Amino acid sequence: MTLPLLPKKNTMTLDDAFEKGVRLYQNKEIKEARNVFETLLQHSPDTLPILQVLAVLDAEEGLWDSAINKLDEALKQDPNNMSILFDKAHLLADKGRNKEAFSLVEQLLKSIPTHQELLSLRQKLTAKMGLHAESRRSAKKNQQIKTQKENTLNQEITQTLDLALQMFSTGHTEEATLLFQTVLNIAGEHKEALLGLAKIQLSKEEFALARQTLLRAFDPDNPTKDLLVLLSHCNIKMKEHKTGREYAKKGRSLFLKDPIFCRLIVQSYEKEKNWLEAQKRAKKYIKTFPKDADLLSRLATSSFNLLRTRHNFTSRSISQCQKNIERASKAADEVKKRRFSTYLAEVLSYKGEAMQAKDLLEDYLSEFPEDIEVGFNLSFIYRALNEWENFYRANELGLACGRRLKYQGELPIWSLERPKEDCVLVMPEQGVGDEILYFHNLNLVLENAKKVYVACDPRLENILSYAYPRAIMVPITRIENENIDLPETVMNEITSWIAGGSLAGICYTQFARHIYKSPYLQLPKTLKAQWHKKLETYRGNNSDTLLIGICWRSGLAGASRNIHYLMPDEVAHLMKQCPGAVFINLQYDDCKKEIKKIEQGAGRPLIQLETLNLRDDFENTAAVISNLDLVITAGTAVHRLTTAVGTECHVFFAGTKNADFTKPEPLSCENEWGYFYPPLLANKYPLLEAIAQHVNRMR
Repeated sequence: MTLPLLPKKNTMTLDDAFEKGVRLYQNKEIKEARNVFETLLQHSPDTLPILQVLAVLDAEEGLWDSAINKLDEALKQDPNNMSILFDKAHLLADKGRNKEAFSLVEQLLKSIPTHQELLSLRQKLTAKMGLHAESRRSAKKNQQIKTQKENTLNQEITQTLDLALQMFSTGHTEEATLLFQTVLNIAGEHKEALLGLAKIQLSKEEFALARQTLLRAFDPDNPTKDLLVLLSHCNIKMKEHKTGREYAKKGRSLFLKDPIFCRLIVQSYEKEKNWLEAQKRAKKYIKTFPKDADLLSRLATSSFNLLRTRHNFTSRSISQCQKNIERASKAADEVKKRRFSTYLAEVLSYKGEAMQAKDLLEDYLSEFPEDIEVGFNLSFIYRALNEWENFYRANELGLACGRRLKYQGELPIWSLERPKEDCVLVMPEQGVGDEILYFHNLNLVLENAKKVYVACDPRLENILSYAYPRAIMVPITRIENENIDLPETVMNEITSWIAGGSLAGICYTQFARHIYKSPYLQLPKTLKAQWHKKLETYRGNNSDTLLIGICWRSGLAGASRNIHYLMPDEVAHLMKQCPGAVFINLQYDDCKKEIKKIEQGAGRPLIQLETLNLRDDFENTAAVISNLDLVITAGTAVHRLTTAVGTECHVFFAGTKNADFTKPEPLSCENEWGYFYPPLLANKYPLLEAIAQHVNRMR
């Protein structure tokens, strides 16, 4: 039985007292509650709810007659009060006065024949009275009513869910949300309603809220496919990749024939940029689902990114990556096919197939001209093919997409058409070697502007100041993927700016060459003399002995060296081709182990200038290079420093697959020779022999 509330017509004081009594009863303070209600009865002896509550208290204490008397007193006030009649029927039944209780139940059922509690009471009474057929009839009718109500409710819920899903599918998310919430209010934690609500939250990227909603519907002992999919997806979106994987793995174990969980597992590794594991998983799952376009796509993407980030440019890895891309492309829709064509173009460029790469990217850009990332990628292909006008045009896209330079100035970009009164900021970009290259063209700005600030790597401040005393150097330390921070005093004064790499394009347009001034570095005579004296000791008594600087790789000592750089045995082979020369190490990092292998292979020392900091001291390194007869180098900062100084430079590059390294090409700077070789050249010994032969012929 429930305790009814006092009607509103009573005074506030009685209301407060009645509520106090209810609270005491709910707190199990029965004696105190009885005192409150008996006091209320003295003040208001005809109030039905008070009589009804006291009847309940009497019944709980076993005072059946007293309880029935109070209900009879209440019925004198309102003989047809169904709540009181119902309570009296229960009391009579509990007292064992079954016929009297039955009579009241029958009376009530005439007014409310579908009342389930009354039917249940009738079922019990008739059973006690030996009327078993009547008892069964009551039970059957009660079940019919219950089933009918449940069916009606389920039908209403189904209709509401259908309408909610329709609203969601047509973009009416607020209306759909209200409908799902209505179902939850009526039916409790209804799984379909929770699932629908979570999908709306996911569509709004409310991932944390969606996860909470999904967990309300989730039964770990009996998980459904949809819930596992969405929980995995939700956690991956929240960057909780491990948790997302656990849900996907659970789904994989339960739903072996569905590839969705395989896709989610691979995706979780992709989001972590764990390309190696993503590739492994995709390979494994494709054995079960060989025609699944999504898994084929993920294998192609992961193998491509693994190749790109690890620089693992071996013939085998490149060929396998190409096969993965081509296979995925066959199963993909048109949009993905286009995207895969850009991957394939990059892979082909690693193989030296520049023309095929160019055709693929130009075809893609004809359809998606706004894709500046791909447009910038095309610049590297144009450079390999010596298509310089196209190269310089595409190279400017690197500024727009932020890959050349993390800086977007609001001021105009400088050009030769700008006023001569301009105060110009020249910005650095890419690596320190690139800075050295770009500043061959700094005079283009100095000759056409009133004042020039040059932002540069702090290690270059001195040598650039020697070369361009009119320019004001602004040393800045750049942090990868962060915007360049410049002094406020400089920013307040400049009227235009230009990226250092854009100067070559202006030079080419105006003068049909890439370099405005070569060489350009001017070092202090005393510094050059100091190193001249030290280096001459290595010639010994033979003034014709060649002093050759050697740099065989960049600071990236990874797998990319197999395409761009030399291994220790290859350096040793080169030294053997110049038996009378003294080789000076210009490799600018910890390479002691490599030097030991080189010396063992060459059978003679590779001179290490112990006091020289090749990595950070560009001033002394430039002075050393200026006193050498020549430098043989990979395409590194040493290459750029050598051409800026003016020392004879022989540089080897991976070019196109048809490149002929036996025909060295004169490059942009004085005394600069390029040896281009096919990127997948397995044996570099002939290349090194060609370099040595050319060096010897030039003597």
